[in-house]
Amino acid sequence: MKIIMPFIKRDELVDGKRIIEEEERAVDVDNTMMAQMRWEAKFPEMAKRENIVDYAMRIKTIEGEEPPIVISKLKVLYCFLDIQESFLQFLKLFDFSRGEYVNRLIDCLKRAFEEIFAAATEKN
Repeated sequence: MKIIMPFIKRDELVDGKRIIEEEERAVDVDNTMMAQMRWEAKFPEMAKRENIVDYAMRIKTIEGEEPPIVISKLKVLYCFLDIQESFLQFLKLFDFSRGEYVNRLIDCLKRAFEEIFAAATEKN
């Protein structure tokens, strides 16, 4: 399954002006047990308290654009993606400084959670 995410391709200052280039990229969602394994490997303290599905179910309906909420949802998405970047490198692919971008990111995260849970329901 693929989802479309708005990634930051370029973010730099040129002649005192901030240049930001975005790209929407389709990413593969890995809805297998590997998501749980990545959860345990990348976020061991959180994994001691709950599995990735329980955590995702708990935070999926939390609304808001505050960084802790968005980052929590990105943690879940990160574990469902088969990518080589560290979580900190993954976070650098997103821009938290522009409101309209954050709103699009939140919409993408909502769709991603819907897709992840729809796929999980189909498997059962």
